[in-house]
Amino acid sequence: MTKLREMKKASNENPNKLNPRLLALPIAGVIVAIALVALLTQPPAGLTTLPEETAEQGQSEEGPVIGEIRTFTDTGNEIELQDGKPVIRLFSTTGCPHCKWIGATYKKVVKEYVAAGKIVAYHWEIDIVDDTLTEAFEGSVPDGEMAVYRKFNPSGTVPTFVFGGRYSRVGNGYEGFDDTRFPNSEQSLQHLAQEEAEFRGVIEALLAEVGE
Repeated sequence: MTKLREMKKASNENPNKLNPRLLALPIAGVIVAIALVALLTQPPAGLTTLPEETAEQGQSEEGPVIGEIRTFTDTGNEIELQDGKPVIRLFSTTGCPHCKWIGATYKKVVKEYVAAGKIVAYHWEIDIVDDTLTEAFEGSVPDGEMAVYRKFNPSGTVPTFVFGGRYSRVGNGYEGFDDTRFPNSEQSLQHLAQEEAEFRGVIEALLAEVGE
């Protein structure tokens, strides 16, 4: 009772003075909230959050030279041949901006090697069931071709590249932030040049292995 009287007396003497214990409550609440936010925003164990600049830029600005393979995965499979030539494939859809961005570069490279009689190439637009590398409209994608697509990309995303049944890649390797919005920008053209060099590098590796 004596302690209660002293507290009431102190309150009456200076009604504007805040009790330090009352001040400590909201401060403690803020500290707890900050700690919870920090805990929840940490990446899960085993994963690393890329710095924003790295996430947007993608691969290194230093482009590959022909013969280097940086963004394709070597599956270790035997090289798939048709008429003794490596089979090069791109699976895409007409509504995919990433496919549109890379399509002309892929076509440029493979048509050059096809004309030289070194490879067999396809560019399957899955949604319209057509191989855009031919003048005729196919109207269907052969079951064997769809089996290749599903084998190398069970998730069913595009673009998907399968070169010689040995090297594969899902997505573009050097596409940067805003490249699909501004495909003719200096940055985009630089990244497309890197893609072209990688395509040539993979094809040359396949040709070297089959003795071309």
